[in-house]
Amino acid sequence: MRQNVSFKLFFTLIITVSYLLASTKVATWAYESFAGGDKFAEGTMIGPIDVSNRSADEAYKQVNEKVNEWKQSATMTLVLEGKEATLPTNAFTFHIKESMKQAVSGKHTPLLVSVDGQALQDAISSIGASSDWIDVEKVKNQLEHEAASLTSAQLSLQQYVREDMQQETVLSQATIPLHEELRAISQTAMTIEPKQIFSVLDFFKKQGLSISKEAMTLFASALYEAIIPTNFEIVERHTSAVLQNGVKAGFEAAVEQNKKDFIFFNPNDQSYTIEVRAEDGQMKVALVGIPFIYQYAVKTDPIEYYDPKTIVQYSALLKPNEKRIKEEGKKGMLIRLHKEAYDRNHTLVETVLVSEDFYPPIHRVEVRGLRSETSETPNESPAPNESSTPNETPSTEPTEQEDIWGNENEQIKGNEDETS
Repeated sequence: MRQNVSFKLFFTLIITVSYLLASTKVATWAYESFAGGDKFAEGTMIGPIDVSNRSADEAYKQVNEKVNEWKQSATMTLVLEGKEATLPTNAFTFHIKESMKQAVSGKHTPLLVSVDGQALQDAISSIGASSDWIDVEKVKNQLEHEAASLTSAQLSLQQYVREDMQQETVLSQATIPLHEELRAISQTAMTIEPKQIFSVLDFFKKQGLSISKEAMTLFASALYEAIIPTNFEIVERHTSAVLQNGVKAGFEAAVEQNKKDFIFFNPNDQSYTIEVRAEDGQMKVALVGIPFIYQYAVKTDPIEYYDPKTIVQYSALLKPNEKRIKEEGKKGMLIRLHKEAYDRNHTLVETVLVSEDFYPPIHRVEVRGLRSETSETPNESPAPNESSTPNETPSTEPTEQEDIWGNENEQIKGNEDETS
């Protein structure tokens, strides 16, 4: 009997204490609600915005203020092979009230935002891309994610090429005569990583090869021809005074150890492979990878030729009427190379001048015997073929062939001393 009374008393005490505790909690909550207006707990986030210890109205004002600041300062840019389009921030709609409704006190709730589909499509089209090539939905999702974080963004559209368009293929290639020194690399594949530069001198150094400047120039020129119809950027390129045999006019890339290098840069987000192989006495250099969104065509203007001058020299070693050709001479050349970019609708987007390669003429040099005194006539004008007739030659610096004046005169002077 006593045990039952004790049990009932204990049970009554437990109920009473529980009631008092509950009442205290409810009273505290009621007071905080009355005094604080249902403030969010510590650690409450809406997007990147901390709204801890703020009422719903205060939180709304804070989020709205941050969104307006973002719209005033943020830039949302789409990039495609060197071209850019800016998507205006007013194309983004922030759903603040819906975000507030989903907010959970003490938790992190996303900031809801959507981007105008037509504005996005117009921006993509303005730089030559199209929805049949770009996964627009993925671009849209990424832009909304960046905007929800209230950050600026620069998206490369190459990252959003549709999967069915990402089949690797030979994009361009060049062919040169197979130089004997290049046989060591006749079956080579080189991967050009994203945002990576490639140096011809560094390549041969890594291969442990020491070859002539003629062989390196031949290889570099083939590389240059293969990458020109792309969006690769040329960092360093040189030409020579005379176009080397086997190199196409307009595509020379002269290389010489410790003096001249050929360097280019892959600005893309994908890697590309350069395949080198020997075949039938020739070397083929091919660029392999995912097709570019733009299609590139390389064209040269008609080559401008410049006739050489004829330089007449006299030597005591020759008879008065004797004549020898010391240098046959060669026409100079000016080659202008242009690159055209087309979008997927085959519409011309851009034409740029890539290079102007000038090779000065090599002057024709005739060496003749000295005239006898009896055959000389005062004030005699030289025959047309004996004079150094100026032609249209936009040479900016003398070539080695032009220096022959000094060499020949020194030789004549020495011979006269010996006969005196």
